[in-house]
This record gives sequence, structure tokens and C-alpha cells, in this order.
Amino acid sequence: MAVTSNDVLQVAGECLNQKCEGGYRSCISRSYYAMFHHTLSCLQHVPHFSSNHHANLIGYMTNKSENKLEPFDQQKLKILGYSLRQQRDARNESDYELTDVTVSEDMAKLSFSTAQMYFNKWDELKTSKAS
Repeated sequence: MAVTSNDVLQVAGECLNQKCEGGYRSCISRSYYAMFHHTLSCLQHVPHFSSNHHANLIGYMTNKSENKLEPFDQQKLKILGYSLRQQRDARNESDYELTDVTVSEDMAKLSFSTAQMYFNKWDELKTSKAS
């Protein structure tokens, strides 16, 4: 059975509901990965990256000369790219800074709601393209 970005986002919500730091960290991580995979499913001309997939995808989204074949408003695509970058930074901190950073419920809630809004922004972008 194939897993979708929506499935990953649902798991992020379940992690948030665990009400513990491990769950909060997992929520942030899953929220980012839901966004990452949702982006890949929405874009139409992403080149094949042999390494640095996450950074290269963000670079692709934020650089007009790279994403010019995409049928989306480039400024809105750039904004989505910046949001993805922020969430990647949060995910890196959550996944790798186990002793130096305490991850709170508020941080996880923010990450989860950001991912939900990100999905909605993609829906708006795809709808405006179709019009």
C-alpha cells in the first residue's frame, strides 16, 4: 500500500497527541517530511538530484531560473520554499539536538499547523493554476 503525504501528516498529529517530548520531536520531523513529500507530488518539473535532495529541492523552489517550467506563480512558489526551509531547520534541530534543545508542545503545534497551512497553500496554488 502506498503512503501519501497526507498519511505522513496524520502520523505527525498522532505524535503530537502523545504529549511527551519524544512525540513532539517526532511531530516536527513528520510534519516536515509530509511537506517535503507533498511538494514533490505537486511540482511537475523537479530535476533528479543525486545528492542533497532536501536543500536542492528548496533551492529549486526559491530560484526563478530553476523553476521556470513550473506552472505556478513563482513568487508563491518561493514563499513555499522558504516555509519548507524553516521547517527543515526545525526538523534538523528536533532530530539532532537531543541534549541541547528542549522541544515543547507549542513548538510541535506550530510545526503541525504550519504543515497544514502549507498543504492548503499548495491546494490554492494548484487551483489558481487550473483557472
